[in-house]
Amino acid sequence: MSTSNRSQSKKAICFDVNQTLIHQGLHFEQAFRSVWDDYYARSIRDSFPQSEELWSKYQLHWQQHKKNKTVRMQLDDLQQMCLHDALKELEVPVHQQFTRDFFQLVRKSRLAAKSMAPGVEDTLKSLAPRFKLAIISNSPRSEVIHLLHRFGLNDYFPDERIFTAHQASEKKPHIPLFKTAIKTLNVSPRQMVMVGNSWKHDVCGATKAGLDAVWIQSGTAAKKISQQKLGKRNVYCIQHLDQLLELF
Repeated sequence: MSTSNRSQSKKAICFDVNQTLIHQGLHFEQAFRSVWDDYYARSIRDSFPQSEELWSKYQLHWQQHKKNKTVRMQLDDLQQMCLHDALKELEVPVHQQFTRDFFQLVRKSRLAAKSMAPGVEDTLKSLAPRFKLAIISNSPRSEVIHLLHRFGLNDYFPDERIFTAHQASEKKPHIPLFKTAIKTLNVSPRQMVMVGNSWKHDVCGATKAGLDAVWIQSGTAAKKISQQKLGKRNVYCIQHLDQLLELF
């Protein structure tokens, strides 16, 4: 299919946020250990475990809880439970709200370390006059809006074009967010394309909803755009966001 034909068949382009428009900058483990190191440094107790030991215990409890298929929990609740169990095992006395406060600091630390991916602003500026641009993200809505405003991208994505989940069953790769976007943007599934870095969430979710998808594979050696089929839908593989301008 030629570039012109691809452009003519699409009316809306939806983007994931993290690792697509915005780079993480700080991995979860790095933020976790940094927050604990800061707390440890301010503590007067010499018996507190260092971050490596606490992280190891946390990971152990995380794996144990994840294996328990009979108990389904929200991510925040599961993280807090695993940290609580790790601290209890290490005999670290903390106040009742400590685990909640701890992960709030972890999230703030990760948010502060984020940066805009190369080529984002020029790519969106070129696409905006020709397509409806939207966000489909599993991240909390408040975080998405904060990031768009922080990096000056909010003009490309009005609030009514930001689609985030209210509950876990709506998150990608499930199709409710895609269906909501299709209806709100007033397009057919074939007139919309999903752009993201996650094969499971962005690509598989989009194609299941009847959309074509663009998969960003950062760090791969390939430089050219490749194309494959997933079911009846097209999946285009790119390495950099500005390659969207070659597709559309």
